[in-house]
Amino acid sequence: MAMSKAKTLPEEIIIDILYLLPVKSIGLWRCVSKQWNNFLSDPQFIKSHFNLHAHKQEEKLILVNWFRQLHTIIFDHYEIYNEIDGISRKLNFDQLSDNWVTVAGSCNGLVLVLDRENIIFLINPTTLKYHKVPVFDLSLPLRGSNNRRSCNMYGLGYDVVSDDYKVVNLSYYDTENYEYWADSFVDMYSVRKGVWKRLETPYDHSLTDLASGVLINGALHWLACRKTEYSTLIAAFDLTDEKFLELPGPLDLSNNCFMCNLAAIRGCLSICTSISRDNDTISFWMMKEYGVKESWTKFKITEPNVDRSLSTLLCSITDDDVLFDIDEELVVYDMKENQRMDLMVDVKHMGEVQTFIDSLISPSFVQETEG
Repeated sequence: MAMSKAKTLPEEIIIDILYLLPVKSIGLWRCVSKQWNNFLSDPQFIKSHFNLHAHKQEEKLILVNWFRQLHTIIFDHYEIYNEIDGISRKLNFDQLSDNWVTVAGSCNGLVLVLDRENIIFLINPTTLKYHKVPVFDLSLPLRGSNNRRSCNMYGLGYDVVSDDYKVVNLSYYDTENYEYWADSFVDMYSVRKGVWKRLETPYDHSLTDLASGVLINGALHWLACRKTEYSTLIAAFDLTDEKFLELPGPLDLSNNCFMCNLAAIRGCLSICTSISRDNDTISFWMMKEYGVKESWTKFKITEPNVDRSLSTLLCSITDDDVLFDIDEELVVYDMKENQRMDLMVDVKHMGEVQTFIDSLISPSFVQETEG
């Protein structure tokens, strides 16, 4: 068709096409016109676009390397000699230096990260937008009176009812003196409101598990200690009700919490336990039906001469592949074929490893505070 006779597509068809664009293409199409930029930047478009594409997105990894830099890793699906190549990319944020300590949570394409000054940032690794979370005036100092050092565990999740992203900080004083065990706190930051608040907690948080909260079914999950009995349990913080509840474990965790860790596998709450390992297997449990004790299912993976003190269940990257940290090396297991594959990457990770997906979601509800 000659250009002079070309007709403009109906607006509804153009909109349908824009919704089908992959995340990486949106930025280019925003440059077409002011009208397109406004439409493609509208929060309602971004939310609908995410809901349409979320289940199609491949999981990526994000971590802090030994040089305190943030890196993302995508997987090269070409496998040879029991290896999977990981392609890493360093993230560079305007006005933010490489001073990171760890990643502490992930939800809907947003990632929670901490720097060496214990400052919290909410970032979008895809758009490179960020939001600096303000310091809470009631938060525990890194080192308080009597030289008592504080410990912190974090979590990030989305409250679908209030359409709000929430950062949760569980903190307590690290001490061997039991009289201080009551000094544990739960603080929550609302990204939409831009404010912190302190909540009640019935738990003393386990001194053995400083991992981030595992997000499943609209709740963040940690291993915790009950104040009255000092027994270990799985505590879930409901992001909508902003209250704690307890989930049944697959076995008694009281005497085995030192080697346990929680993870999200195939969208299910999972736990790796020390007592289910022997010299050549790592076993973990998956809660296939949330909240139902009888749905805990045991899985075994062959790993000759595994050091039980140095193996951590991290996450699932496909329906069949599970990621472990074994002796500070990232290892992928194909659960269907019971096959071990080393993840070959050019970065050495420090701290936690999280998964994320590409999205356009803003890390702040206030545009002026974004990077």
